[in-house]
Amino acid sequence: MTQRKILQKLGSIGLIFMLVGILVATSCTAIPLAQTTLDITSVKGGIGKVTVTVKNIGNETAENITMIISVKGGILNRINVTKICSGCGNCSNSIEPNATKTESSAGAGRIMGLGPVRITASVQAINAEKVEKTYTGFVLGPLVVVT
Repeated sequence: MTQRKILQKLGSIGLIFMLVGILVATSCTAIPLAQTTLDITSVKGGIGKVTVTVKNIGNETAENITMIISVKGGILNRINVTKICSGCGNCSNSIEPNATKTESSAGAGRIMGLGPVRITASVQAINAEKVEKTYTGFVLGPLVVVT
């Protein structure tokens, strides 16, 4: 009976070592994505929204992109809108070389208020470093002006 228990334990340990070996072999053979470079080329105001355009200035396709647009400020800091887009299905989750992607803050809610605002736009991909730029603007009712 004791020999049987020992053999069962050895079999379990052997199975664990095989699974660990498979995981290590799989992770070692994964092909890394080639790096590329993203740039925020423009930020524009509008009626109740801010629009950001991102361009892939690298030589490889940017994959799994996440764009964040944040508009904060106004009188008594009553304006606080943040839009996060990470391939929600309505937009592409990649950008080819020399192509652009435009995203609007309108999906996060309408910007309405009065006073100066700080607009922060950022973009990153799994094969590109995060790029973040900050702009100033002014909100007059529903009109957003980026300076």
